[in-house]
Amino acid sequence: MEITPRPFGEILNEGMVMLGRVWKRILAPAFWAFVILGGATIGAFAVTGAGDVLQLILDDPLALEAMTDAEIGELGLLLLQAGLIVVVVQLLAGGFVNMTVHRIVAGEIGGEPIRAGEASAFAFRRLLPLVLAAFLAFLLIVVGLAALIIPGLWLIGSFTMITAVIALEDLGPVAALRRSLVLVRGRWWPTVGFLVMVGLLGSVAAQLVQLVALPVIGAAGFGIGAGLGFVVLIIAQGLVVAAIAVMVTLWYFDLRVRQEPVVISSLR
Repeated sequence: MEITPRPFGEILNEGMVMLGRVWKRILAPAFWAFVILGGATIGAFAVTGAGDVLQLILDDPLALEAMTDAEIGELGLLLLQAGLIVVVVQLLAGGFVNMTVHRIVAGEIGGEPIRAGEASAFAFRRLLPLVLAAFLAFLLIVVGLAALIIPGLWLIGSFTMITAVIALEDLGPVAALRRSLVLVRGRWWPTVGFLVMVGLLGSVAAQLVQLVALPVIGAAGFGIGAGLGFVVLIIAQGLVVAAIAVMVTLWYFDLRVRQEPVVISSLR
């Protein structure tokens, strides 16, 4: 596939074509990563007792009115603990799926298809650099938001290519941050606009899944049926994340080709 700068619409169309070519290979990594996330979600709520809190709220909402502030605070702490565990696992699962998809799409563009297992193994090895890069980016964004807000917002858009850089270039965390800044520089607004557009499309797909899954979860309470409902919902979200990652990969190459010749074989 020839790599040339393209407008929004062409990249979206190309992304849909690419998705049709690679969906079988991205299906398994997305499935298993978010199955693990679903299991971690159920486990976190069970181990911390947050599941019992949610069950109480659903079964007897008025029970909270009879509790003291301290008791409500304890319940809130349980929910917070479970939520933090889920967020961490979700970030890891999302990063893994994104990097796997980046590798698969890059191989497809280069005419040398990469197997899902090979791409997944590579993504797993690159998780630590991604985590460190994401942590550094988070700290810088917080400082930027605390300072004047606008610098933080600018950094959010400028760091959007970190995952693609970590997956497709042999760079460490700090170098990946700088590289993302360079790639997005001069194309900040188009990059943010494209990602917002893709995110909205993904959000619509996720909402359609929730319209089916949430009533099932609500009807089942917090037993086995609800657990299965959560897993189905999370797996579907994983597939949406994988589809978005296809579009992001193509945008990464669009940014890169505008600044330098791109030789696919040089990508590690």
